[in-house]
Amino acid sequence: MSGSGPGALKKTTGIVMESRILPEGDAFLRLLPEQGEVGSFRVKGIKKSKTRPIAAVEPGSLTVLDYYFTQGRETFNVKEIGLIRRFDKAKTGYSGTVLVSYLVELVSSFLTEGGSHPMEYKLLLGALKELDEDGYKPVFLPFFKLKLLYVGGFLSKEMECASCGKSLSEIQSCSLDENHFEIVCGDCGNPKPDKFGLVLFVQDCLALRYRDLKDKKISLELLKEADSLSNRALKPLLGKRLKSEPMLYESLGENLG
Repeated sequence: MSGSGPGALKKTTGIVMESRILPEGDAFLRLLPEQGEVGSFRVKGIKKSKTRPIAAVEPGSLTVLDYYFTQGRETFNVKEIGLIRRFDKAKTGYSGTVLVSYLVELVSSFLTEGGSHPMEYKLLLGALKELDEDGYKPVFLPFFKLKLLYVGGFLSKEMECASCGKSLSEIQSCSLDENHFEIVCGDCGNPKPDKFGLVLFVQDCLALRYRDLKDKKISLELLKEADSLSNRALKPLLGKRLKSEPMLYESLGENLG
C-alpha cells in the first residue's frame, strides 16, 4: 500500500470525550475506545449530512466508527459513523446535561497519554448507563470518583493501619493521611479527628458495586466529605480545573442533589 493511500479501514466503538464542529460542517472528536488507544478523528460534512446522526459526535455518546488508519497520523478520517446510544434520559434537563459533561471532562482529563484505558471506559460506560436507567443519587459522585482513582492505580482496596497492619475490621477508630491515603488506628495513634466512618465508606466504594450502595442510607455529610476528599485527590492528577465543575455543583446544590 502506498503512503498516499487512505490507509487501512478499521472499526472502533467508544465514548466521545470531546468534539468540535467547524462552520463548514466537519467535526473533530476525541474517542475513548472499548479497546485500543484514545484517538482523534475527523468526520467530514456531518453537520449537513442526512444519514449521519449529529448526536454521534456529541460528548458522552456511545459511537461506532469506520475509519482509515495510517501509521504516524494524529487524526484519522472517518468513513462511516453510527450512534449506538446517546443516553437521552441521563442528559435530560440542565442538571443532567451538566453532570454528563462533567463525567466526560473528568475522565478525559484523567487519562494519561498513550496506552489503552479499558477500565476507565468500562467505568464511564457503566456510569452513563446507570444515570440513563435509574437516575442520579447523591452517592453517585463520590462513588464514581473513588472508583476512578482505583482503576487508575491511585487507591488500593487493601486499607490497613500503616503502623501495625490491622485491617479496618479489627479497629474502631483511625486517622487519615489524605496525601497518601494512609490510616493509623486508634491503638497506634490519637485519631483526632476520627476518620473511621469516612475510611470505611471509601473501602466500601472500592470493594462493592454501585448497586450495593445506591439504596443504602448514608448521611449527606459523609457523602459530601467523601466527595471533597476525592476532589482533592484528583486535583493534582488533572492538572487543571474542570470547566463544568462549578456549573455541576451549582446545579446540584448544597446536598449533592
